Amino acid sequence: MIKSYIKAAWRSLLKNKGFTFINVVGLSIGVAACILISVYIIHENSYDKDVANSPNIYRMVNRYINDGRLEDGVHFSANTASTVLDDFAEVENSGRLMDNGLFYGAGSNEIRIDGEQMQHHEDGFSYADQSIIDIMDIKMIYGEASSALDEPNTIVISNTMSEKYFGKSNPIGRSIYLNGNNDEPFRINGVMEDFASNSHLDYDFLLTLEGVEFGEGEQTRWVQNNYFTYLVFRNDANLAGFEEKMSNRIIKTYLVPAYKSAGFVLPENFQEKFFIKLQPLTDINLYSKNIVFEASKRNDIKIIWIFGIVALFILIIASINFVNLSTAKSANRAKEVGVRKVVGSSKSHLIGQFLTESILISLISFALGLLLSWMMMPIFRDMSGKELILPFSNSTFLPGVLIAAIVVGVLAGLYPSFYLSRFRPVVVLKGKLSSGSKSSSLRSSLVVFQFTISIILIIGTLIVNQQMDFVLNSKIGFEKDQVIQLYGTNMLGDRIGTFKDELKNMPGVKNVSISDYLPIENTKRNGNSFVNEGKDNIDETIPGQAWVIDEDYLATLGMKLVEGRNFSEERSTDDRAVIINQTLANKLLLDEPLGKRISRYGTLYEVIGVVEDFNFNSMKQKVEPLCFFRGISPSIISIKANTGDIAALLKDIEEKWDVFSPNMAVRYSFMNDSFAKMYDNVSRIRTIFLSFSILAILVACLGLFALSAFMVEQRKKEISIRMVLGASFKNIYSLLSVNFLKLVGVSIIMAIPVGWYVMSRWLEDFAYRISLDWTMFVVAGIIALIIAIFTISYQSISAALIQPLKSLRTE
Repeated sequence: MIKSYIKAAWRSLLKNKGFTFINVVGLSIGVAACILISVYIIHENSYDKDVANSPNIYRMVNRYINDGRLEDGVHFSANTASTVLDDFAEVENSGRLMDNGLFYGAGSNEIRIDGEQMQHHEDGFSYADQSIIDIMDIKMIYGEASSALDEPNTIVISNTMSEKYFGKSNPIGRSIYLNGNNDEPFRINGVMEDFASNSHLDYDFLLTLEGVEFGEGEQTRWVQNNYFTYLVFRNDANLAGFEEKMSNRIIKTYLVPAYKSAGFVLPENFQEKFFIKLQPLTDINLYSKNIVFEASKRNDIKIIWIFGIVALFILIIASINFVNLSTAKSANRAKEVGVRKVVGSSKSHLIGQFLTESILISLISFALGLLLSWMMMPIFRDMSGKELILPFSNSTFLPGVLIAAIVVGVLAGLYPSFYLSRFRPVVVLKGKLSSGSKSSSLRSSLVVFQFTISIILIIGTLIVNQQMDFVLNSKIGFEKDQVIQLYGTNMLGDRIGTFKDELKNMPGVKNVSISDYLPIENTKRNGNSFVNEGKDNIDETIPGQAWVIDEDYLATLGMKLVEGRNFSEERSTDDRAVIINQTLANKLLLDEPLGKRISRYGTLYEVIGVVEDFNFNSMKQKVEPLCFFRGISPSIISIKANTGDIAALLKDIEEKWDVFSPNMAVRYSFMNDSFAKMYDNVSRIRTIFLSFSILAILVACLGLFALSAFMVEQRKKEISIRMVLGASFKNIYSLLSVNFLKLVGVSIIMAIPVGWYVMSRWLEDFAYRISLDWTMFVVAGIIALIIAIFTISYQSISAALIQPLKSLRTE
């Protein structure tokens, strides 16, 4: 029986080539989209799950309610890890990482291998406790995991770096020098396996924290927060209520006394606004959107849900095409059903026959969809920035695809099967069955659903694009265009001032500044606290950033002084002067800030200028208080160009660099590119969202095109009679198009409130965002109407141009 079903189904599919083509193409596109997005979602949800004991590993998070907005941070003091381990029996192990680039050795470095002269730049440095190797289950290729970082001045490198610098040989015992410091070599004590692509850690160098102290007393000072802290809980630990217990003890016993002793004045409701939370290791990738200075490196569970829903909708839209086309062409199958029933086919046999056709289409579509996803995977990999592969090696993958194909085939074919199998043979064979219009209300509802989803996706695409354009092109308070960032300039030592002067004298250079602190990610940050003169231990201290800049910084980056003056080399008193931003002036309640003095950790500084607020974090965050201090922070030189021949200027800079630093390759980037990279993750999401939105609309249009073709085919006789009776081209076109356009109009009305709600929620993640304007929704509706008109116009115009006499003779 099954063999007979398959043979008959195959013949039917070959006989109805147009029907088969539309269904297979639409469904295979939907399947490919689902497979690609599913691989992406599975990858994003797999982060850190391969780490041994991962269910018991947590990262500490400090949560602060700032102006009614939740802000999470992951930086704690050096002694937090050991204190929690000592004070709470539930904790089995603890460890620290420090990768924020605040101090010597973390972040990026210029490195030299012993026995060589050439300097090389490398990223991916972090300080780490020995216990981190145990906690994160880091595997060693060379060296002992149990002791790789337990001695001062030791380092563990990744296998990639080992092969890059030492080939296939064992580098244990070799030394690495950082940033030209020949007096403090780091001995290679281990080579670790590269971190997996689904690990939230991505380091190539782990520097030991054994014997390290960044400033006197730094390892025991509660008010200096620079470390990620990880905790491992015992298997039998009862974590119910542990967060609250730990938070209360740490805050009351250690933090509050330490901050008060250091002269900080905390708000009266500090313990109601500040909490310490625990974040499961496996949640770090998808649940870190509120974490400052880290969120851009992570994904967002909200995005995962959106992509999953989009993939499901594409598959549903493709399945709807099958239902619509099957019922629309019911008149073409009616006589077949009538004859089959007359010769003895039962209703169950007919249902089995039509379900077999549906499953066969589904199987073919899934096979083509799998092939299409394999072909598109390299492009999708580039779009997502993830190391994604189709998991053919997974024993459940292909069986899962097969089961999904059968399930989709059954679900998509259920209604058409029951609908077609219930035709009465007497009515059908007498020719009294109408042209498949009995299910027109269902088809209309499904078309409305398809286009509602499509319009929501159009709305989302328009708003995401506008928000990204706003972020990248809005006034941000500084000039990022034609600014060249030159890296590794700390290697010049005392010659950096001379090098700066040489650059300033170059044709095409407008200004030059030396500072590691720049308003883009992956540059230096330094959190401090400030209070007005005489208000130490009285007023609440204001947290903010303390940046070291030179006197050319503001001019190089085009920042505007709204009050006062800039730093000057001629004034030695400027070593105790500061320039503050408008936000810090407002927070300190300084109506007339010039000449006022503010205190940082008990040292007074005179305010000589106020700079206009500028965004130095992602625009997802509000502008923070900021204070500029005069000095040299030498790892980056910024060069403001005023020439149209950037290539010639870069060549001159390279030549000058070779004179000053012959053993080190020049490295530079453009600030506008670095600024755009801050939003790289959002840009990738925009590209993915746009691509799959287009696919969803394409599948919906395929169905609408085929549906309009069947409607024209079924109404040919009616159209011919109308034309004989004098109907014009306009009358026929309207007859065939208006009903479809009405459905699109209903879809627009239904899509607008849903689109407004969804995109309002998405925009809440940005502190600075566009306003949702009604014109966006009008544009989305117009786009949907235009798409629908183009989709159905070919069939409508063809119908209006038929020769009625020829058509009636055929009838």
